[in-house]
Amino acid sequence: MLQIQIGPERAAHPDDRLMRTTLGWRRGMSEDEAWEAGRGIWKFNADRALSQDEVQIINTEGTVLAVARIIGISKHGDRYALEGELLRDDPRVGRPTSSPHLSRNPVTYI
Repeated sequence: MLQIQIGPERAAHPDDRLMRTTLGWRRGMSEDEAWEAGRGIWKFNADRALSQDEVQIINTEGTVLAVARIIGISKHGDRYALEGELLRDDPRVGRPTSSPHLSRNPVTYI
């Protein structure tokens, strides 16, 4: 599984390649919002990411915000964004992750 940890919400760069206005998480955000905030744009090993079945988007407190099935990636310069199918109402959402994020990097492989 791929795990992406996102920090507190902040304004996105005006030229955000995914056309987002904000990045990060805030209390009360929906799974769809968490997926859009967390699916990119990151530096990661494309082959290794594609070999994973799922991605968890978590916050810095270790709470699962969204879970998606990875179906591909899109390239944005030297970085990537995940393409996937959001697994809405997954029972892991809203609970502490069972795999604590121990990396200093936002993207880790579990």
